[in-house]
Amino acid sequence: MKILVLGATGRTGRYILEEAEKRGHIVSAIVRDPEKLKDFKAEIIQGTPYAFETMEQAMKGCDAVIATLNVSRQSDSPWAKLRAPTDLISKSAENAIKAMEKEGINRIVALGAIGAGRSWKKSPVILKMIISTSNLKYAFRDHGRQEEILEKSSMDYTICRAPMLSEKQNDTGVAATPEGVKLSSMVLSRNSAAEFFLDIIENKKHLRETIHISNKPNG
Repeated sequence: MKILVLGATGRTGRYILEEAEKRGHIVSAIVRDPEKLKDFKAEIIQGTPYAFETMEQAMKGCDAVIATLNVSRQSDSPWAKLRAPTDLISKSAENAIKAMEKEGINRIVALGAIGAGRSWKKSPVILKMIISTSNLKYAFRDHGRQEEILEKSSMDYTICRAPMLSEKQNDTGVAATPEGVKLSSMVLSRNSAAEFFLDIIENKKHLRETIHISNKPNG
């Protein structure tokens, strides 16, 4: 299977590339600096998913798309300056759907965030305060726009809203719950996210669903 990974140089994207290669898949990736993926076997298209022509080129021959884009900041501080357009996530989703339609591709899995879209209303007050008063708001708003774009499309999408993402390796697996159902935990390891995304593409599960995902509790 050939999979286009959007956000391949990001912290979650690199786990997806590693896991996809381990499973024998071919990966296509759009990157500004190809040197960042020199340790992977990905088919690299230099550029940005913000440009439709680049997206169209990267989509050639693909069977599915995994989107892990974010409105990134210059540091992990919620108040750090942005280094990406405020509509990078949603514009890339629009470009992806248009290119997928041209190529006859239906399957897309997108990493979202708990607190985006409809989940905002039930988010803790403290989280709402931090998001609303910091530069996090741009990413959460654009994740919400991505949800609307995918849900209105004809694609076999899965939107995976995640809680706090962790670099720590976790082998307990992923618990997927419908909207409104309590999470198993408030953390999701990036390696678990990568494994889950590839699992549901391979197994054709959670089609046209918006779900919440987190790590299963230990034991």
